[in-house]
Amino acid sequence: MTKFKDSEDIGFKRIAAQLRRWVQKLRVTEEISSSDIVDCMASLSISETKFRIADVRKADDATFHWLFDPGVVSFSDWLQHGTQKSEPFYWIQGKPGSGKSTLMKFAMRDRRTVTLLCGTARPSPQWTLVAFFFHDRGSSIQKSLVGMWREIVDSTLRQRPQLMQHAIPVYKDLVKVQGKRSPEWNLEALTTLMEAITVQRKTRVKLLLFLDALDEHEGDNELLLQMLKDWTRSVDGHCVTLKICLASRPWPVFTDYLGDSPNLAIDQFTKDDISIYTKSRLSSSLRGTLQLLEPESLAYMTEQITVKARGVFIWVRLVTDLLAKNIRDGTPFQILLKMIAEMPEELQELYDHTVRRINSQYADETYVMFQLILCSVEPLPVETLVGATTMSLGRYLDGNSSLSSSPTSRDSTIAQALRWLISRSGGLLETYTDDANVDYLGVRTSTKYVQFLHQTSKEYVQSRRAQAFMKRMAPQVDGKTGYYFLALASQSCSAWIAPIKLHMLYYIKLAEIQNQIDEQIKIPIDSGLVSASHAHGPCDTDWWFRMKDEPLLKYLYAVGRPTEVPDGHFLYRRIPLVVAANLISMLDSEANRQELLQYIRDRFDKRVCLFQVAIGGPNVIPAELQDRTAMVVKLLSLGYSPHTSRKILPQLAMERGLARPGADIVEWVIEHKEKIQPILYLLFDCGNVQLTDDTRISMLNALIDGDAQFETSRSQAISIYGMSLMSFSAMYESAEIVRALLQHGVPTRRHDLSGWSPMDYALLRGDRDVLAAFNEVQVERLRPDFDPSVDAVGSTLNALIANITTTLSSIGHPGLAILLARCKDYKEGRRFRARG
Repeated sequence: MTKFKDSEDIGFKRIAAQLRRWVQKLRVTEEISSSDIVDCMASLSISETKFRIADVRKADDATFHWLFDPGVVSFSDWLQHGTQKSEPFYWIQGKPGSGKSTLMKFAMRDRRTVTLLCGTARPSPQWTLVAFFFHDRGSSIQKSLVGMWREIVDSTLRQRPQLMQHAIPVYKDLVKVQGKRSPEWNLEALTTLMEAITVQRKTRVKLLLFLDALDEHEGDNELLLQMLKDWTRSVDGHCVTLKICLASRPWPVFTDYLGDSPNLAIDQFTKDDISIYTKSRLSSSLRGTLQLLEPESLAYMTEQITVKARGVFIWVRLVTDLLAKNIRDGTPFQILLKMIAEMPEELQELYDHTVRRINSQYADETYVMFQLILCSVEPLPVETLVGATTMSLGRYLDGNSSLSSSPTSRDSTIAQALRWLISRSGGLLETYTDDANVDYLGVRTSTKYVQFLHQTSKEYVQSRRAQAFMKRMAPQVDGKTGYYFLALASQSCSAWIAPIKLHMLYYIKLAEIQNQIDEQIKIPIDSGLVSASHAHGPCDTDWWFRMKDEPLLKYLYAVGRPTEVPDGHFLYRRIPLVVAANLISMLDSEANRQELLQYIRDRFDKRVCLFQVAIGGPNVIPAELQDRTAMVVKLLSLGYSPHTSRKILPQLAMERGLARPGADIVEWVIEHKEKIQPILYLLFDCGNVQLTDDTRISMLNALIDGDAQFETSRSQAISIYGMSLMSFSAMYESAEIVRALLQHGVPTRRHDLSGWSPMDYALLRGDRDVLAAFNEVQVERLRPDFDPSVDAVGSTLNALIANITTTLSSIGHPGLAILLARCKDYKEGRRFRARG
């Protein structure tokens, strides 16, 4: 047993301090359960964010070593001596295709990086290396801020698990709000978590971050750079250290933010690397062939290519791939030299040259293939691209194309498909393998995906010059875009269609926006949505519903089962889906109009009110593509009554509506299954779509203008308090909504069960803008006919008068003075009307 003289004994202090640390650790362990840790990490992890790093080509063994030569560039000095305050960033800049990503991958995986960071001292704690490579050719998460922060947080926590104590509170808040153990991490939650990690001063953290291809970020680059700058300022450089190595093109926005940081321009240092790569590539193509080149000839070809490349690796790759093929085919040396001489030095011109070399009989396939890759939401597997190209051309051109030479997904091997891909794309497309892919049946497979060879390849195909040229090459396709062909292909019932069919409504909407909807899309898509197949795959409509994590879609799936509605269950699904996807033009066809009439006539909308869907969701396509007012107007024009009174579907009553002002009324209406008209649903604003005031006002105007029998003296009351439309708006809505109702003559003298008028509620609320809206329409006319009384939440006349005197002094309309005087009269002793 250890004894100490007193509490001031140095030995006692040391033991006590250690005991306190153990107790604190036990408390943290008790608060964080293992299930919370596992679920939190599972919700953060996303394999797609790691694809690009794996996909970047490994540098040749003899290349890029100059990066660690302090006599050439300053990278090693920055790793060793760069201070947190003055030099948190190192910027690798360069031309498009100059090898920035390959250099970044080389730097993060070379052992010299960590050695230089740690110096000669014993590493305590070890540096944590994290990387995220933006990837414009990949899925949305691969080019977003959310994707970047998720990867940073996930990698940091996996390497430094003691930081989980900062992650779990944020995770639990998300679980509480979203109601599921695997919540969607948003930007606010991710940055809150990283801030908690970097401002804490208990756990030592040294973080080196590699961020590649900032120019491929899909969003505001100034916001991205400012977030990174703010992040570096939040660390102290002692307990928490942060260094960030970034790579991008030398765009002005990056130059403005990073120009003063240590940096290098990669294309100034890669001449020898390009020479090494070129010689290796050409030499390997000679193996196994009868073609013989003297060492001097090979050296001369290498020199010519290196000079013309001007530091652009992707140019070298395109040229050496073409030469390697010709070498294998036995092309003489002099002709090879001529080919090199004819190669354009500018990358865009080289792409022109490459596309023009594609066999003209493949023009239709080339055009459709490029369009499919450009417009697809996510990278397409080889089989899907082959199948979609073949089906699209077969349906659109009715067999009048070169597709007879295209492999089909059923009878072709991957090797055949790859040869087809190269011959039709001219080498501008490539494949990569995902060994962890899970197909639509939940089976883990190794899948080959197709993408553009490089970001510059994608930008070339997107350019007006390339688009115009390819349209001339393939006049039969009549300028249709990839969205049209994806919508067309989504009607397939083959297994390869899954990656396309998941997003079919998005593709149809984009085709509609581009005025490319025709009978080929409308009729087959209709039948596709109501497929009676029971294959439990992508040709089965049930599969599509099951894959969507959206409450209303789950509800439609449940109520639309044949056992629920045996004679026409498809209408429960199709018509609401057309409305939810905002496919306005699809309701123009006679067939769809008849189905809408049947939907109304057979009272299908008792379960799903189309106005609620049009106004509040679900969000099956991005909000920026929707014109919800136009859909409301379309439904009205087709005879859907604005008096349709239905209960609010819980599937469309999201957390936002139940957290807004007036939520007690909304919650009561939902709980008691009160039926409300579309205007009230619009004002409740509890759908799962975030609507702006402008959008809500335009829909409000449409609903009132489209109602020939709208009676301003009999607008619907809310049963819980007998509140009128105007009273609810005066108490809870914006001034713009109040003005819109006033302009339509919605009555302002209707009283609720407590005897309160809209003006009373406006005065009680004390919102200056709302009162100004009333003030604009002669407030004398709005004087209450009854005495104000205690309202539903217990506010008294004293509170009302206090609001008037403190808030409204600057409005100055005589009518307000009249109301104020009248309220004072009542305060002096006149009776109050008791609540009804």
